Amino acid sequence: MLIRSFSVQNYKGFREHQTVELAPLTLLYGENSAGKSALLRLLPWISESMSDPRPGPVLDGIVGREALWSDLVHITSQHHPVEVTIAWEAGNQARWQFRGGALPGSCELASIHLENLSRAWILKDDGDGLWRGRVEGVRGLLPVVDESKPEYEHLNLRQQFVLDVQWLQGIRASVPRVEKVLATAPSHLSSKGEGVARFLYQWDRQSRTSREARALEYVLSFFRELGLELRITDVAPAFFRLDVAPLGNPSALVNLVDTGEGLTQVLAPLVAMARALFGLGPRVVCLEQPELHLHTDAQKVLAASIANAAGAGAQILIETHSEVLLAAVQLAIATRTSSISSEDVALYWIAKRRDATSTARRAPLDTHGRLSGAWPLDAFGDLLQLKGELLQAQQRGTW
Repeated sequence: MLIRSFSVQNYKGFREHQTVELAPLTLLYGENSAGKSALLRLLPWISESMSDPRPGPVLDGIVGREALWSDLVHITSQHHPVEVTIAWEAGNQARWQFRGGALPGSCELASIHLENLSRAWILKDDGDGLWRGRVEGVRGLLPVVDESKPEYEHLNLRQQFVLDVQWLQGIRASVPRVEKVLATAPSHLSSKGEGVARFLYQWDRQSRTSREARALEYVLSFFRELGLELRITDVAPAFFRLDVAPLGNPSALVNLVDTGEGLTQVLAPLVAMARALFGLGPRVVCLEQPELHLHTDAQKVLAASIANAAGAGAQILIETHSEVLLAAVQLAIATRTSSISSEDVALYWIAKRRDATSTARRAPLDTHGRLSGAWPLDAFGDLLQLKGELLQAQQRGTW
């Protein structure tokens, strides 16, 4: 299910209540250590916690990275709970409160507040894990109930509050020079993008639906826009590699690994968005710096791919520093070259204040892609200032 918004309070740098309204494409900008990654990783963290059989939040998983309670809560209010709210487009809403546990550094679930279109359900834990006898227990972040009882009949909690998210870290795994074909098709893309080439092999050689064929075409079209053909090449029984060649010289094949980091790092984001777009994976995709190592011309092509996916049904949340990515999205809105409009883009500037608190301010985009509101005038001013200083230095050198 798609997400309408999420809110946090007392979470990492965000001491005050912050709400992030999601669009088909949501972009998070800001300086280093302002809180962009903290916000982007919230949905994957809650998703990971919901799917874990243990009760309460997961801090020792892939997203939590062995975090402690002190790493989760704001540094100035560690005795107050962390509150997280997620609202789905279907009208459901879940709110959790987390608190420090009995063991040093541990974290536990304090309360659960679930709402749908017909009812609200509030559960609190007094500290004994019994939830005042109202439910059998908690699995992940949702209560365990006997749905054979009349009061819980047709409740289907795990269908109403589904949070299926694809998260990709900023530093992704390299694509192997040669990849082995698996006996079964891949079903999961890891947060580092391991095995991403196997999806392309599956879609190219073993696809049984038009969705897989269209997903492959989505990825291949990115390379074609750069003047390249991406090809899946057999090298031995049950082994293959990814090659690229110039469109004008298809025989000049080069292993994708030898093209540099940019084209290998972008492969996992492309596959994740293709899976989201064509119903082959989670529709909600959280990407950290998808443009990593890409030249500006490739960043522009990537922005068009992102806009096309967001405009056609995927929900994409991106944390980035790329001015090119933003400008290309603005251009797509202004020229209407994709199905995305200004209403499909939510742009946030994450700022860290002197009192060690962070804020997320939304900057509206008009129908021509122009920025207004909370966007700082000097957001990308460092490069202009640097060029100005360079020009002055060069002029002094000619005197």
